[in-house]
Amino acid sequence: MSEHSFRRLSLADAPDLLVVMRRAEGGLGRLPGEMDLPWMEEALAGALAGGVAIGAWDGHRLIGMIKASRMPSVQFQHVLWDLTIAVDPDVQGCGVARALFAHLLESAATLTPRVERIELVVREGLTHAIRLYQRVGFRQEGRFERRFRLADGRFEADLPMAMLL
Repeated sequence: MSEHSFRRLSLADAPDLLVVMRRAEGGLGRLPGEMDLPWMEEALAGALAGGVAIGAWDGHRLIGMIKASRMPSVQFQHVLWDLTIAVDPDVQGCGVARALFAHLLESAATLTPRVERIELVVREGLTHAIRLYQRVGFRQEGRFERRFRLADGRFEADLPMAMLL
């Protein structure tokens, strides 16, 4: 793997994030046509407001991102949720996702109030993603039957997963 750099994202990165998200759409809960700049800016702003948003670069090209937002209620301030990770297909399998998770955990450890739980949801057919999430410390906590409708009309379950810190 070539040397990649990682840094906190800003709203100015939204156009580059949109490119990565559209390229990685196979594992996301939105189709490319549903992803636009206002949506990306809103999602990123949510993560920047008390959560974590980190990008991975190969030189000046954004190749991956991870973000998680702080839950809005005081009773849930210890939780980061709505975790999204996307890696450009050209560099998938090169350790970028694992490095993004490491940076997410490092950044989460600096937040106040303290983060004690990180949540994500993944559709059951993304077995490669599920294996990654398990390797970095997430465990499945349930199953949402028939939640995700595939383009051919079939359904898959969504699997809620969490990591306790």
